[in-house]
Amino acid sequence: MSSSDNVVTLDNWRKELYTFADEAKRVFTVTNCPPIIHPIATTADSDFIASRSFGSLLRPQMSVNNFPELPFLLRKLPVADPLLSRLCVDPSSTAPIHYKSGWALADDLRNSWTSLEKGLVHISELLLTSTRESPVGSSAWDAIRHQEHWPLPEDYGYRKPHASSREARTSIRHAHGAFQILAARCSLAIALWQFPGPIKGHIPSVSTLRYDSVTATVVPDWILFLRRSSVPSSWIDAISDSVLTDFSINLRVGTVFDAIDCPWLPIISVLSAANVPVFVLWHDRHAIDECLAARAYMKPFSPVSGDATFAINNLPGGKPRVVALCRGSQLRPLPDYFTVDNSVAPFGPYQLPNESRLEFFERRSRYRADQERQETLDQKQRRHLREAHAKTGDPPYRRSRVYLWVKPELVFPDVQSRWADHEYRHPLPPPAYRSVWMVHPASSRQYNSFYDEWDLWFPENWDPTQDEPLAPAWELATTTHSPHATFAASTPLRSALLDEHELLNPTPEDREIHDVGHPDNFVLQFWYGIRLADTREFSGVDYQHWEQHDIWHLFGEIRDRFPADEASLRCLSGWVSAVMQRNWKSRALETTWDLDPRHPNYLLGCGNPDPRLSVSLNNLRSPERQDDCDDTLHWVLVKFKRDPEDQPWSLLTSPMGALLLIRRLSEQDTSYDALYTLLCAGIPVRTGKWFPQSPAQVSLSKPPFFRRRLGAPWRKKGERPTVQDYDAYCQRVLELSHSPHARAAWLKGGIVWRIMVEVTGKHPQADLSVTHLEELQKGPSGLTDHYQAVTLNSQQQGYYDDALSRAELDLIAGVVRVYTGRGDQTEDASWWPKHSAWVRAAGNTGIWSSSDERWFQCRLRNIFEEKEGPLNAGEWKVKLKRQKKAGTLADVVAQRAWDFTYRNFVQHPVLS
Repeated sequence: MSSSDNVVTLDNWRKELYTFADEAKRVFTVTNCPPIIHPIATTADSDFIASRSFGSLLRPQMSVNNFPELPFLLRKLPVADPLLSRLCVDPSSTAPIHYKSGWALADDLRNSWTSLEKGLVHISELLLTSTRESPVGSSAWDAIRHQEHWPLPEDYGYRKPHASSREARTSIRHAHGAFQILAARCSLAIALWQFPGPIKGHIPSVSTLRYDSVTATVVPDWILFLRRSSVPSSWIDAISDSVLTDFSINLRVGTVFDAIDCPWLPIISVLSAANVPVFVLWHDRHAIDECLAARAYMKPFSPVSGDATFAINNLPGGKPRVVALCRGSQLRPLPDYFTVDNSVAPFGPYQLPNESRLEFFERRSRYRADQERQETLDQKQRRHLREAHAKTGDPPYRRSRVYLWVKPELVFPDVQSRWADHEYRHPLPPPAYRSVWMVHPASSRQYNSFYDEWDLWFPENWDPTQDEPLAPAWELATTTHSPHATFAASTPLRSALLDEHELLNPTPEDREIHDVGHPDNFVLQFWYGIRLADTREFSGVDYQHWEQHDIWHLFGEIRDRFPADEASLRCLSGWVSAVMQRNWKSRALETTWDLDPRHPNYLLGCGNPDPRLSVSLNNLRSPERQDDCDDTLHWVLVKFKRDPEDQPWSLLTSPMGALLLIRRLSEQDTSYDALYTLLCAGIPVRTGKWFPQSPAQVSLSKPPFFRRRLGAPWRKKGERPTVQDYDAYCQRVLELSHSPHARAAWLKGGIVWRIMVEVTGKHPQADLSVTHLEELQKGPSGLTDHYQAVTLNSQQQGYYDDALSRAELDLIAGVVRVYTGRGDQTEDASWWPKHSAWVRAAGNTGIWSSSDERWFQCRLRNIFEEKEGPLNAGEWKVKLKRQKKAGTLADVVAQRAWDFTYRNFVQHPVLS
């Protein structure tokens, strides 16, 4: 089960209709119920009507003849959103700069805010003024076209200089609030295009796209419309991945309707479908009948018979205030504090419970001496290069990890008040690096070169420019603005948007192609077990057939790394002939293969220490799944005599991987060492944890408010992707790699493993010695909603490990949804072959081979030079037809390895 599916299951009750009453015995119904229901004002809040105060809007307001965007207001500002993260500042402590022409917002931040405003205004106006073409039709247009909208951020003067620092601060603070409401307006516009209105008095059922949901195959209408309107793809991609288009439960403030008097009541179905909390005030039975007679679509929002009386008999009470939600004869307290585990303060990656930022830094500093002593010369040189870049003050490379220390309530809005003063280490996605970087001075950043991690935090009372000399003047626009109301249907569209690639997906300065290879003869000796004891030839062996071919292709090798002498090539040809014919008695094997008991270096004899004295193997099978992307049906459980007794996981790998460990037994004493060996070679491996039954699902794998939806971009058929599109893809993979369960990608082997090496820049032998290897060696992440059974027995007991969903594997492959030209249907094209295509390719040998590496580097170089782009499934099928017989040979050897481990290790164990 994916994390999103689990969230839906846990929060499904919130989408139902509930009835409750307040202390004044006024009856309300609510759908998309929020975690807490505060006292509801049944008249428009005079504070925000008079002064338009932003703070008063974070609770549902009574719907009036203006501001239809307010229900979509986010309850908290997302710190990890690529677009909105540039607003992630404390406006009260953001110090203006003293320019020659006055006090104003710093250039970089002001320019990024200006770009954001232009984009959001342009897109929201395009959509709002064209709602007649949307699924909701003319009902939405008629409902909101004359409704007043909140003033734009520009109207508060953040773009112009001010006479005093105080005036500039006030302008920044008001504009900051207006930006959040502008974001809500953009979400309103998208929702009107995404969700249909009432049809013949009924509200059609819809499903919202969530993070890691089942892959969508139909292009959303609003994307098609924006593409026709020439909106840059960088904006469409960013909005698609942004919280602006995330209509998950518990994200937004919501609104209160009066069932009798509300001009934009016809969009209530859109609000409901978008999971916006919808409260409806019902005055009496007559009001209910009157409303339903005039608007049949309001029936799903009206109280069920008897619930109103039941609610009046169960009024809110207690401290903190608890509301009784009524449905049928059942009561549900809200909030239900007994179901929330607040025994420990929330803590972020590598942060200990209740650990502050300073305590975290102090603990990390204690490791430095040991890290300096243990690092290799190559690792030291790489670290010094990272330190040199960090000292320049430039934004972090996309491969670095960046964390922002925030208060827990920003990420977990419903956390108990006793944790309000604690600190939470929140990971940021690469697209947000530059936006967040520009609002944090050098004094609020700290770099750890060993882990390649940046920690940022909000400064307290930061005001560094009061005594600094004046900065150069900047051009001041000739026109000024004063706060005034704007109308969606009458505001002129802004000029064409500029591309946002440079801010969201900057060209990486650390782009390089890593060379991942094995020592000479590694594949022949350790993967296939070929050791040429001598080069004698035997009668009855066919040395001619395979000698005529480029035999190195059969082993996934390249000519330069393969034995070149004629005698060795003839011996290898004889070995291939015997193996392909499954002639295990052939004399060609007795001088070439260490699985043959006649070989001088037989794996289990001939004077060599018996490996069964230090390691045990057990053959297990994976459960059959119709939608499984793997072809690994056989797993071998590997246990070492020196494994710690409290080791929380067990090592599982392919049969050929298990024999590779036996052949290299002198280099590893424990499963930890073996895991590292397999990771360096790109061999499938799992760190399984035993469960006597399917593990229970956890509540959430990501904070519910600000988990980022990582989806595939949409492109027109024939549109040529650019290297900037590839950079954007790499950033999505990097963001996914920061998730705890994404360790599964490293364990996949094959193309998924190689992409992770390339995108993260972590070479297995050079860089997997610190954070990443520690993550992998700890075993499963503990997020059981991401677990998948690696093996299962007849009693449904088995080993479980972290797994990637199909959508996440598609993301790693770089899938792009391409319009087919038939309606709004799409097909998948991808920068790299999907995992399912790779493991089924004819040339897959089960290990990352030299041939694979040469092909990967050649394609990556062509991508950088814009000579190659994404391919569809048919094109990949042709592209991966390299050497058909290589996969066949590997399959035969894998089956023989499976039989060998069963016959010699499972049936005849030696280790007690």
